[in-house]
Amino acid sequence: MPSAAVPELWQFDRHAILSGEIWRLWTCHLVHYSARHALMDFATALAAGAIALPALGWRRLCLIVALSAPLISAGLLLLAPDLLYYRGASGMAVMLVVLAAGTLWPRAGRRARAALVLLGVALSVKIAAEALGYVASWSGLPPGVAVAWQAHLLGAVLAAFTVQSLTD
Repeated sequence: MPSAAVPELWQFDRHAILSGEIWRLWTCHLVHYSARHALMDFATALAAGAIALPALGWRRLCLIVALSAPLISAGLLLLAPDLLYYRGASGMAVMLVVLAAGTLWPRAGRRARAALVLLGVALSVKIAAEALGYVASWSGLPPGVAVAWQAHLLGAVLAAFTVQSLTD
């Protein structure tokens, strides 16, 4: 199989998933539209994962990542019916950023908590701007490909529920 066919075989393809190609629920987070797109997603995910790792440990962090991927994809199937194709780890990256913030919160002092709240507000504004169609020119997406802001929202919500379940 030529390597050029891998992105098409692994991307979120609504019709293919609904026809039984369920591996795409995981693999769509591994393929990207450009090297810049992949670098931004993976750098963010790596940094956030490194922050969350000490509080969660390898096993728990890997389990959260493995379960979050198909949940974000399933959320896209349910909540974004017009989204036919998706590639990228940005939903996973947002999930890891919120998860990292959640693991820092209990140990954070007043100033650090204020910074975490500001980061949360900034992330919320970013997702809202994406939902309204504003996209940063440095996103690495080719013309005609819109940011799947729903993946970002799903990642944030999933992380918030995960953090809550870990603290109960």
